[in-house]
Amino acid sequence: MKANKFFAAAMAALAFVGFSACNPQNQPTGGDALELTETAIQMKVGETHQLQANVTVETWTSSNEAVATVNAGLVTAKAEGNAIISATAKGVTKTCVVAVKKDGGQQGGEGAKISAKRIWPIVLDGVTAEANASLIAGDLRVDDEQNHLYVWASGETYKAGDGTGKNYFGNTEGYVSLTVVAPDGWSGLGFNIAKAESLAAISALKEAIVANPDKIFLHLGMKSTTPGNHQFYTFGTAATSFAIGTATIEAGEVIGDFERDGAWHGFDVPMASFASTIASVEVGADINILCALSGNAAGAQLNMDAIYFYEKE
Repeated sequence: MKANKFFAAAMAALAFVGFSACNPQNQPTGGDALELTETAIQMKVGETHQLQANVTVETWTSSNEAVATVNAGLVTAKAEGNAIISATAKGVTKTCVVAVKKDGGQQGGEGAKISAKRIWPIVLDGVTAEANASLIAGDLRVDDEQNHLYVWASGETYKAGDGTGKNYFGNTEGYVSLTVVAPDGWSGLGFNIAKAESLAAISALKEAIVANPDKIFLHLGMKSTTPGNHQFYTFGTAATSFAIGTATIEAGEVIGDFERDGAWHGFDVPMASFASTIASVEVGADINILCALSGNAAGAQLNMDAIYFYEKE
């Protein structure tokens, strides 16, 4: 699938409002098409959460009942880990990824200090964010209200990863963990920003990149135990594409690879090469500040954390 068609389809899906997370295959095809109000939630062990659907669900199932069970849409968190809750009605199945953390689990000690003049976090745990609060120029993190992580074709292109172990900064607050399914030859996700304060922050970030392109970088932490290539796009355009791995998936250049040893590895991507493209981006009612593709290598892990733009000191 070509990048321009992929992004056109993705952005068209994101224009639909009223659901906590959605994707092209999760858009209504008729008045009685099954939809879930959420396709990604976080819970602590012992908590319950009621999933809602717009039609009567015939069957609810959990991919991992040791982690989370479901009864008539009521999800009960049993143990730390990830599970996919599936709802089926009239032959249509939609999914919700459930990430469970330990009840009252240690959230890390003192947060790690980030070396930067200012930062714009996309994925950053609360402990680290608090420790670096004075550096945050604008918060682009998911809030499941107006800023969302959309897994396109949820449950069909990615499934929940194991999400175990400490995050990039060494605490237990979790990280983005997915595994490629990709039966149709592609897999993708986007961090879509629609919150007014966050959009204003993106506009300010854009101005900073244009004014000082050599000083702005995108930090990205990754870990895996499987081979696989991953393509990333910033500011909702394929013209800012780069790949991590051994080859590109669609366009752009490979900026590097990392040892698949299960340990965290960090990348600092200079925005200088993308500045002219970013200068022409219009920040409207919403924008995909970061997108990722993982191709069709079923089983490949996409574990990400510590994702933030930063200005060098």
